[in-house]
Amino acid sequence: MRYGVVVEELAVEVMALVEVARMDPRAWPDVRDPGSVEEIREAFGRRCWIQFMPHAGAIEVRDIGWAG
Repeated sequence: MRYGVVVEELAVEVMALVEVARMDPRAWPDVRDPGSVEEIREAFGRRCWIQFMPHAGAIEVRDIGWAG
């Protein structure tokens, strides 16, 4: 049953990171490819990261990764 607990802990961390990124999306580094018109930013947590696109009052999560 430990796997369920780990997944739940990671999900909680991802959701917290999404909320922090949504509150101030431009505080995170812009990681878009050179020449790209899409604004892609990256936010990091303790055990995960997200790449997202800021929109008016919201963010669109494009990718989620796990550290380790």
